Amino acid sequence: MMGEQTLPQVKISMEGAHAKGCNLCGGTERKLLQQVGATQVVECRCGLVYGTPTPPRAVIEQVYQDEYYEAWREQARARQRIWQRRWDGVKQLKNGPGRLLDVGCGDATFLRLAKAGGWNIVGTEFSARAVAAAADCDVRQGEVWEARLLADSCDVVTSWHVIEHVSDPRRMVQELFRVLRPGGRLVLATPNLHDYLFRAAYVLGRFRLPALYEEDERELHLFNFSASTLTRLVQSVGFMDVTVGFDRGAAAVPSKQIVDAIAYGWYRLTGLNWGIGMELVARKPAAGERLRHEVAA
Repeated sequence: MMGEQTLPQVKISMEGAHAKGCNLCGGTERKLLQQVGATQVVECRCGLVYGTPTPPRAVIEQVYQDEYYEAWREQARARQRIWQRRWDGVKQLKNGPGRLLDVGCGDATFLRLAKAGGWNIVGTEFSARAVAAAADCDVRQGEVWEARLLADSCDVVTSWHVIEHVSDPRRMVQELFRVLRPGGRLVLATPNLHDYLFRAAYVLGRFRLPALYEEDERELHLFNFSASTLTRLVQSVGFMDVTVGFDRGAAAVPSKQIVDAIAYGWYRLTGLNWGIGMELVARKPAAGERLRHEVAA
């Protein structure tokens, strides 16, 4: 999430866009939540909220180019503490260094922390500009399923606020499952559909609800996940031991940080995540566990 700052906006053309069934359940029964130009924001009967039709790839590539990543670089100092906090959590998932894949790694700030900790690193990134800025790291341009990574090759896979932007979250999660070693861990952070405190603050400040999708948005949130829909997505491809908690790295600007601090206190008190972001951790089962699970199913 980019935060509240002035950025060049990109006019979205839906020419060449295509409608699909639900990415979670495959269904087509859904209700309309918002109409934004040619895009409908809908909620499937399974609970997944998404925009349809999906913008063509050329449009997605246009959005995440030079101006988008320049704004991230301007926030680099404020975000450094966020990345450090995230790395402090991730490195606890394995006893000693291993191989880490970061999907949507931007200019590789997070990967460099892992590299400094002795980990073998690899990243994927959509933007050519960001890949060029990460020339000191192994970062491959394109979608993660285009990176030709070896199966069972990574101990930990991370992806920080990326899955909501991709055109096919299921395909992304399937690929993350494939490249993880048995017993490896997945860490996914994404905006929280149930960010009730932020929505309330937004209404008080701007007298309207925040849009789930905007034609001229500098970030295309094609999917809006709840803890339930995100959990069901990763479980459907084989992940187990899924937990979803509070993402304390979702807010990078002061106004959102204040709201998120209140939401975090509420989360600690009640266990209810009404904050801006959520963080999922899951495990790829070992070979024996997977076999037993398939037999039981």
